[in-house]
Amino acid sequence: MGYSEIAALTAGGLLVAAMAMTSMRWLRIVALVAGLAALAVVLLVGLGTVGNLLVIAFVIVNAVQLVRLVLRTRAHHLSAEERELLEGVLEVQEPDHQRRLLGLMQWRDAGPDEVLMTQGQANPPLIYIAAGAAAIEHEGKIVGVCGAGDFLGEMSLLTGENASATVRVTNDLRMAKFDRDGLAQFTAGVPELKRAFDAALNRGLAAKVLRMNKAAAASAD
Repeated sequence: MGYSEIAALTAGGLLVAAMAMTSMRWLRIVALVAGLAALAVVLLVGLGTVGNLLVIAFVIVNAVQLVRLVLRTRAHHLSAEERELLEGVLEVQEPDHQRRLLGLMQWRDAGPDEVLMTQGQANPPLIYIAAGAAAIEHEGKIVGVCGAGDFLGEMSLLTGENASATVRVTNDLRMAKFDRDGLAQFTAGVPELKRAFDAALNRGLAAKVLRMNKAAAASAD
């Protein structure tokens, strides 16, 4: 197999991979690399005038769009806690989506003993903890602790059931509270964002349950 065939297969494979990306930034990056691989084919064997122009145009368009995307993201001037939540936890890279999500959350501080939700509460808030800690109480007993990087109320959001526990702040806490109704409406119209959001909530829930199970097993020994 010659270099031109390898470059052509690489370009095709990367284009398929680009279409599987849920992040617009990574879609542009992978598509740009695919275009560069196709450009290598042009340089090696040529595709004819029209084919050459299409490949060059594809590379230029993706490069320009990627630069615009990066510049728009930087223009947001996200705070460290906003960037960690949006890009690190939720893996949302599209600036327009980031902007909409910022409008659907409210950042605030909570002090010790503040109750964030109560057991049996219908439609409890969806909360992300950026710093601090809170105790999870079931039937009046502490069954776990949540801290930075954890979500609260995600099980209710995913299942539609009432809150399964009371959550009480133990250490000064920094959090983002989401507008549940607004979030549901927004993500319903953006399927890839809903999948990313649900994946982040499920990952957080699985980690939380595993941590609580380990703590329960340790206390039983």
